[in-house]
Amino acid sequence: MPPDSVDVSVVVPCFRGEGSLPALCGRLVRALEARGDTFEILLVDDSARPALWACIQALAKGDARIRGIQLMRNYGQHNATVRGLRMARGRWVVTLDEDLQNPPEEIPTLLARANEVGADVVYGIPHERQGPGWRTWASRLIMVVPRRVMGVGFDISAFRLISGPVAAEAARSERHDIILDIYLSWVTDRITATPVRHEQPQGLRSSYTLSKLVQVFFNLLFNYTTFPLRLASIGGAVLSVLSVAAGASVILSKFAGDIDVPGWASLAVGVLFSSGVTLLGVGILSEYVTRIFLQINQKPQSVVRAVTDGREAQTPSPPGPEAAASGAPHGHR
Repeated sequence: MPPDSVDVSVVVPCFRGEGSLPALCGRLVRALEARGDTFEILLVDDSARPALWACIQALAKGDARIRGIQLMRNYGQHNATVRGLRMARGRWVVTLDEDLQNPPEEIPTLLARANEVGADVVYGIPHERQGPGWRTWASRLIMVVPRRVMGVGFDISAFRLISGPVAAEAARSERHDIILDIYLSWVTDRITATPVRHEQPQGLRSSYTLSKLVQVFFNLLFNYTTFPLRLASIGGAVLSVLSVAAGASVILSKFAGDIDVPGWASLAVGVLFSSGVTLLGVGILSEYVTRIFLQINQKPQSVVRAVTDGREAQTPSPPGPEAAASGAPHGHR
């Protein structure tokens, strides 16, 4: 284990938590000190708002075990979490939200479960979710996709315990649209869950609106599954069969003398079915092409502006003569 490593790293992606972070950090410190663990708390500012960064700086100044990481702009919860994983030094890494819905006192529960079954990833699943009914149902609907892709029988959550080696491997990903949970399932199959408490503090609400939940759903659907493509293939095949059947029916009606307008039958069959198949295929392919375009253009996953302890993010070294001769851009990897 490296000399500067710790037992537990806690990564908290922050968006508008200046009202909850002081209480969260206080509870984290007490919970981890009670275990006798060495630890660090990484607060990743994913908002680019001065008020939040000022709060994080004050917390880091008051406790050397708290480090703040300010991103250039809002990159999203999963991207901010991956940035925290890159800077984590723990044998275990815990991720949780800033809004106090995930009680820090439940971290020992996750650690105990990991040691009990030899898991690399442990999710803290609420006994009973608190919050608006529509959001609970929307979240459960969205969970259908990762459960199927990950091959697990439980809903996932942002309250996770990840072993250091698995966290380090996940941190290597540079996808701008990463879904961390699915990436973890690509690294290891030792994934389990354990029941934990779930709280809903007064005055705090989730930053996941209905539109953001829909965006997450489409990201899951089109980036991590082939279901839409298979749906297009199956739909095209089914519609083709129906077209043949409809065409045969129209031809029989024509010979039976039930259709008097010349050309109407063939035109109706061709327009109704072929256009439907074409539009369905184009719509689905456009979603994949959009994501391929963003990936080819190397949209950044996240960029660090500042770190509270003065250690800036590592930047790529200038290109050598070989890179310059080949025309490779600065920082190309």
